[in-house]
Amino acid sequence: LVLVPVMTVLYGKRWYCSWVCGCGGLANTFGEPWRHLSTKSGWSWKFEKVSIHTVLVLSLVVTAMWIVPSLPGVNLVAGTTAHTALTWVRSAYALVVVTVLSGMAGTALYPVGGTRVWCRFFCPMAAMIGLIQKFGRFRIRVKRDMCISCGMCSKYCEMGIDVRAYAQANFSFTRASCVGCGLCAEVCPRGVLRLENVRRRDPQELQMTALIDESWKGDRSAVEA
Repeated sequence: LVLVPVMTVLYGKRWYCSWVCGCGGLANTFGEPWRHLSTKSGWSWKFEKVSIHTVLVLSLVVTAMWIVPSLPGVNLVAGTTAHTALTWVRSAYALVVVTVLSGMAGTALYPVGGTRVWCRFFCPMAAMIGLIQKFGRFRIRVKRDMCISCGMCSKYCEMGIDVRAYAQANFSFTRASCVGCGLCAEVCPRGVLRLENVRRRDPQELQMTALIDESWKGDRSAVEA
């Protein structure tokens, strides 16, 4: 409860999704040949936002159903019917989400939808820390006016992010779905992309025009006065 949000604020999702999670490890080893097959279409992004947050809500509900009846003074499972219903819900979640989506479909669909089908569309842990990542220090920095639109970054993004669109717009960004694998920066032929954990703007992001006219220093008259 403490480590997850703190680590995510400092390092983004990659501390878990790329460094710790077994599903991520399997995706980046066994699934390597199919990494580039992750779809980048608009509909997949819309489906992703709905599906992954739906599973997150379900996981929270099921977790509460598991914990609340065990709390002192709570007698929610006194009746046989209620107890049976709770058991059925927990079993259904374990079968559908844990076994089918995480285990079977998450691996079997590598050759169809890329290596991060489970991580991208259904993992509740990824959904939760992705929301935290949006407010943290992690981002992908884009060097201005350097992108040649080769598309290598988008092609090899296993989370289906159209990285090229951000690079073309000279926009450094943080996406909730990004797992920080760093392959977009690795395959970029011009070194346009860089993974960072920062709070302040990097001086290298300043435009050449700002360096020439020294407007980056702010109001010169105010300083001289």
